Amino acid sequence: MTFSIYSFSMAVLWSSIFISLLCFCRRTRSLVVCFGVWPLVCLIVCALLRCFIPLEMLSFTRVVTGIDLINTVDYFLTSPVDGLTVMPIQILGILWGLGTLFFLVRFLRTYGRFRRLLSSFVPVEEEDEPFAEAQEAASRLHIPKFTIYVTNVVQSPAVTGFFHPIVLFPAYPYSSEDFSNALEHEFTHWKNHDIWVKFLVELLRDAFWWNPLVYLLKHDLNQTLELKCDLTIASKRELEDRVSYLRTMEKTICFADKKDALDFSMFAVAELAHNKEKNLLQRADAILNYEHKPKRVTLAMAVTSIIMAALMVFSYSFVVQPCYEPPREEIEEPVGDGHYTGLSKDNCYLVDNEDGTYSVIHGGDIVASISKESAHFLIDSGYKQITE
Repeated sequence: MTFSIYSFSMAVLWSSIFISLLCFCRRTRSLVVCFGVWPLVCLIVCALLRCFIPLEMLSFTRVVTGIDLINTVDYFLTSPVDGLTVMPIQILGILWGLGTLFFLVRFLRTYGRFRRLLSSFVPVEEEDEPFAEAQEAASRLHIPKFTIYVTNVVQSPAVTGFFHPIVLFPAYPYSSEDFSNALEHEFTHWKNHDIWVKFLVELLRDAFWWNPLVYLLKHDLNQTLELKCDLTIASKRELEDRVSYLRTMEKTICFADKKDALDFSMFAVAELAHNKEKNLLQRADAILNYEHKPKRVTLAMAVTSIIMAALMVFSYSFVVQPCYEPPREEIEEPVGDGHYTGLSKDNCYLVDNEDGTYSVIHGGDIVASISKESAHFLIDSGYKQITE
């Protein structure tokens, strides 16, 4: 496996394609209702993997050349700026590095403030609400350790924590049933490793801040994770319990519209409910119309996995690179009164000597004798073989 600027460019291109497919599929109601969120999850995984593994497989990846646009762009990027020794690609590289450094520093500073804010909260004790509901929900989902805070800095229940769930509750007059619904939602997010997914996408955004499609990925990620969480919960509930779950979402929206809160969406999944009408309708539709059809879901997962795996393999099967004809003075050298002309597939051919060797013929003369293996390599590269 090797890395080059061209394999990196292909990684960005294919990652952008996967993100575009994600945005299209996420907005297709019938896809989410019929097949769940597995296709969306696969596209997110493919987008992340393809961007973070920008390699060429030496025995598998084929080089594609001869595209004039690629040659033009490469020539522009690698030609020194007039009067300077620096090239445009070097300037872009410096700007990219500075931008990435800025976003990473901002991320780390914001995360530091968030951790300090968490440390200032007082956790809910066993005798306080909603500890009993949290203990019950954690037991159902096999979560051994958790922390609950009730605070005014959030608009909606949220979960954070990479290694154990930390749930933040707004100080709303929730009923015991509301607490139970909200806690199951947040714990399910944590069990689905959604915090890690958001963290990886945030790193991707910081590294590729110049790619507008990465912002689309970040925007669509929240809704995709919410749909995945909702459908996980819907799969365990009858219609009446799903309606109760939606009522908790509705109540949270009504409360959240009346208050402001801090934004720390980088570090938590905090969208039990929001006031984006289209997204909310899509979630309600998926929850109410959920049908437990394991065979269809299994088939959809299998088909989607095969298609995504095939696309990933295909994305590594070729890399586009520029190709230039060498200057004539580099392949012709004066020798005495004449010139020595470099050999190419256009001015010579091969003849099988039938003794395990091949002769290279140029201008009717034998100019070299090569092995069978070398001859086969040249034939695969476009040299002609003539029988004499």
